Amino acid sequence: MEFQITIQGDSEGYVTFECPFCNSEFKLKASEYQDEEQPFEDLFCPYCGLTTERNQFLAQEVIEQAKAIAYNHMIEKLNGSLNTMAHSVNKSKSIIKMKFKPLRKATIKELKDRDTSEVEFGCYHCEHHVKVLYCSRAAKIFCPYCGVDI
Repeated sequence: MEFQITIQGDSEGYVTFECPFCNSEFKLKASEYQDEEQPFEDLFCPYCGLTTERNQFLAQEVIEQAKAIAYNHMIEKLNGSLNTMAHSVNKSKSIIKMKFKPLRKATIKELKDRDTSEVEFGCYHCEHHVKVLYCSRAAKIFCPYCGVDI
């Protein structure tokens, strides 16, 4: 099964991601992340520089949304099966009757990134962009796509 999760980016089209190693948040342009002409499999953390599969960088709220969607799909299937069974049992002339109260689905909220105070950086090597919380004491910012120090 495939499910689609939609995230509305901030006013500049950036969406929040989270490093699985240092738990730092950063933002990537949705148009660059989804660009099928320049596919990529791994991401680098702009803070710690460590790399892993791109889906490991999904923000916690996206993971929770995916779990809620999967849960709701399971509940729909289970409710359908139990409803069919209740109708089948209740139509027969047996002394057994079945009452069925449908299970409740999880609430799914709209995912929307808000404007925050990150600084935008562009990579001179691959020309992708990233927004990070940056202070003058930060030693390096790594490009999330190619890993170079920007």
